[in-house]
Amino acid sequence: MSTSPSPIVSLPVTPAQPNLLAYGVQELALFVSYTRDSYQTAFGVQAPAWDPTRLTKTWFDTSVDASKATNVAVYNIVGTLPSGNYSIEQMIITAQEASTVNLPGAITYPAYVVASTDATRNGDPLNPNYLSFESDAEALLTLFGGTAIIDEATTTAVFPTVYPADEPRRLWDVIYKGMPLNVGLLLLMEYAGGIGAPGSWDMSGSTPASGGAPIWVPAPAAPTGLNDTRTPRAMPVRALLPNEEFQMGLMGVSIIRTDLQQQADQQAGQFTPDDRATLQQIYQIVNNLLG
Repeated sequence: MSTSPSPIVSLPVTPAQPNLLAYGVQELALFVSYTRDSYQTAFGVQAPAWDPTRLTKTWFDTSVDASKATNVAVYNIVGTLPSGNYSIEQMIITAQEASTVNLPGAITYPAYVVASTDATRNGDPLNPNYLSFESDAEALLTLFGGTAIIDEATTTAVFPTVYPADEPRRLWDVIYKGMPLNVGLLLLMEYAGGIGAPGSWDMSGSTPASGGAPIWVPAPAAPTGLNDTRTPRAMPVRALLPNEEFQMGLMGVSIIRTDLQQQADQQAGQFTPDDRATLQQIYQIVNNLLG
């Protein structure tokens, strides 16, 4: 039983504050971050091809109004100040940009698998690569502008072909410029890169290997973005809470829970901000008395 693809929906969700002393900025993210594989797993379809005119973008927002090219979306992101410290900054992008991913990697195409057959020719097993459906033959006849389709089994009695009752395929040929072209072999050529892989039929007959017959020419490989050195589009985040602040460490920037930091300092017997405030009050009192 086949299942329908999941709706391609991604909405902003404000994440809860982790009950941790320190955590990464990814804990502030409003959206799920996808790879090409996880996108297909989540939605049952492949992500659009990587677009070299855009930055790599691992998230998308279907809550925006992308009906007009001039519409924009505004988000908070983690940025840096001139001092080098981290801060929450604003990012404004088009709604169309916000609404779609741009994931590195190549689109893949399902392999073309030829089903086995019990058909025989001259008493020997028939190679199923030569078999095809009549509908495939008719489609290529129209595409090539051929004159007819024929079943090779009906053209000679020298090598009799026997099709089992449950075999709907035949040894179909397309007659093109007087040449019989086996449809099964033509399909193998077209689907060498997978079913649906881009390309076109060269009908010029100028390719020496073709012998004047049409030949499938795969499209040039599309860019994948795997070697793109540009910084990816930033992930939208929630604003910092009053008890959170950025902190740089050996592993990069992280978020510190200042309330938990104070509790940890107290338990460790260290001088805390509250201790510092109390000492400042005592100093002011003593200074007033001496004045």
